[in-house]
Amino acid sequence: MTFGNPWFLLGALGAFIPLLVHLFDRRRPRPHPFGPMAFVLRSQKRTASRLKLKRLLLYALRTLILLAIPFALAKPEWRNDAQAATVTHGPAATAIILDASLSMRWSDGTPLFEQGRDEARDALKDLLPEEPATVLVCTDTPAPPPTPGFDRARLRALVDEARPTYAGADLSRCLELAARTLEESPLAGKRLVVVSDMTASAFRLESPPPTVKGPTGTPVKPEVVLRDVARSREALDNHALVDLKVEPALQAGPRAFQFTFTVRNFGMKPVKDLEALVRVGEATLAKGFVDVPAGGTTQKALTVRFPQGGTVAGAVTLAPDALGEDDRRAFVLPVPRALKALVVNGAPHATRYRDEAFFVDAALTSPGSPVEAVVRDAEVGLREDFSAYDLVLLLNVAAPTEDEAQKLTAFVQAGGGLFISMGDRVDPEAYNQRLGALLPRALRLVRTSAERESPDADTKATRLAQVKQEHPLFAPFTGSAEEGLVGARFYRYMLLEADNPAAAGGSQVLATYEDGAPAVAVARKGKGRVALFTSTVDRDWSDFSIRTSFLPLMQRFAAYLTGSLDEHEAVHARVGEAVTLRPDGAQKVTAVRAPDGSELPLKAQPDSSFVVGPVREPGVYRVLGADSKPVPALDFAATLDPAESDLTRVPPETLTAYFGEDTVKASTGDTNKPAVPLWTWLILTACLAFFLEGTLLRK
Repeated sequence: MTFGNPWFLLGALGAFIPLLVHLFDRRRPRPHPFGPMAFVLRSQKRTASRLKLKRLLLYALRTLILLAIPFALAKPEWRNDAQAATVTHGPAATAIILDASLSMRWSDGTPLFEQGRDEARDALKDLLPEEPATVLVCTDTPAPPPTPGFDRARLRALVDEARPTYAGADLSRCLELAARTLEESPLAGKRLVVVSDMTASAFRLESPPPTVKGPTGTPVKPEVVLRDVARSREALDNHALVDLKVEPALQAGPRAFQFTFTVRNFGMKPVKDLEALVRVGEATLAKGFVDVPAGGTTQKALTVRFPQGGTVAGAVTLAPDALGEDDRRAFVLPVPRALKALVVNGAPHATRYRDEAFFVDAALTSPGSPVEAVVRDAEVGLREDFSAYDLVLLLNVAAPTEDEAQKLTAFVQAGGGLFISMGDRVDPEAYNQRLGALLPRALRLVRTSAERESPDADTKATRLAQVKQEHPLFAPFTGSAEEGLVGARFYRYMLLEADNPAAAGGSQVLATYEDGAPAVAVARKGKGRVALFTSTVDRDWSDFSIRTSFLPLMQRFAAYLTGSLDEHEAVHARVGEAVTLRPDGAQKVTAVRAPDGSELPLKAQPDSSFVVGPVREPGVYRVLGADSKPVPALDFAATLDPAESDLTRVPPETLTAYFGEDTVKASTGDTNKPAVPLWTWLILTACLAFFLEGTLLRK
């Protein structure tokens, strides 16, 4: 037993007062014989035993009263031997560390963080008036707490204003910062009060426990009080969305995407028929159900087809559990818009498979393609209004007239895409003269690697030797998909000049043949792009059009030339980290708004990029450009760290061994506190003794 005010025990000496009164009251009178009294004495002997018992009871009650009052004022408290050994002798400077990590949002009716704030307030109430204190709200980026002081109102305000975060908390770092702050107090006693759910992700048990400098300068262990807000639960059940991948689903049609997400069950019980949704705003686009075994992981795929293109922001959600924050993953998805392409057929043929535009038209209009193609012959096609299209394809077209060349140049300069393939009707000299300003490189002459009809044509035909797979145009053609490219045979192809002064600095060769001659060259012209394919897109000069890679490559040509092919690295933002935005040259960034509407810090970099953040909550972040207008292409989604969804708790004995059995005092909150303090019962006992004494005296 320990006492909060041990000096009041001196009042227990008053218990000797009834004893002294009883002793002095035992004086014997001198006997005086008197006849009539004999009868009274005989009657008194019959009640003597009863009067003696009454006097003893009065003596015991008065002694109890005089003992109970000083003991109650001394505030006794029952403690076991282990706890008594950890009590700091005398007042101690105290640091209260309040865990504000994501796991503290877990709730079974009342969030753990609210219980944690109550525990922190109780810890402040339990301090002696002469004990200085400080409060540290522990986050993933903790700052040193204030110097220990006696302004309890300020400390309570810090607790009241604290809010849980969406990131983890480094309790080991927070304990170290609090220990350093306690060294600023001249008191010898030091105490650390940890208010947390004690999840394993918050502690770095491989690092040494915190110490403070003792009176002699040597490091000593402070008293550590563990207030477990999870009330000693064995586990905190939780399931979470830990990963999300969004990929085009061409088999489902244009603008269709497959959402593949991973669900992990961190709990001890299996989860059945867990509802999963793909939502955009209030609309549900796809729905499914998943079963996840205890401690296991499950993947689920949902396919969504968007009605139109543009940047789409939404979320994949699970039926919420006690920690609903990790049951949702936001996404920002650039959905390709419908592209209008004008296919100018330079060599029409009555037999469809021998028509110059047959294979290109089939590729651009296949299921899943976002391209709406219109096929025209050269005479009609070059007279079209190009501004009605996003892309123009010249397939083995004779050199256009000067007026038509000017129309094409203006179309590309304004942002249109132009694809040019070779063939028998392409005159290199005429093309260089009229379209030289648009061509990535000047045309030279046709080379024949093998005659199409010769028996050994397949062995003599050249193939693609070098393909820049790091370029967005050829990025998907890796592994087994690469065979569709390198396996194609080319019997004829157009040679290009070494360079083109008109396109200096703007051309790039993306693929070459075995002899090093360019196969695909691209260039940016004004706001638009031009691609030059040096062979044919039918079967006259090659068999590339019947290879498996032809269809996806033509669709990627359309997307690349119109700017729909995403060449920017996807922004992967995680809560607690900063994000780098890389706008296009004409774009400006003036502000970034978080999901709650607040603006994030924004810092421009020398390379024209912007560093935003750090981001503090999951969800979609909106980017504003000039005149505070939205720039949807730069919007991004922030996600939680999957490690924070693992709510595995550190066993109490592990923490006790880590901090030291001689320094740890466990406190699990109200469940281990007596409903009424011991000194209150002593006061009630004294009052009852007063009542009984009065009752005996009246009798």
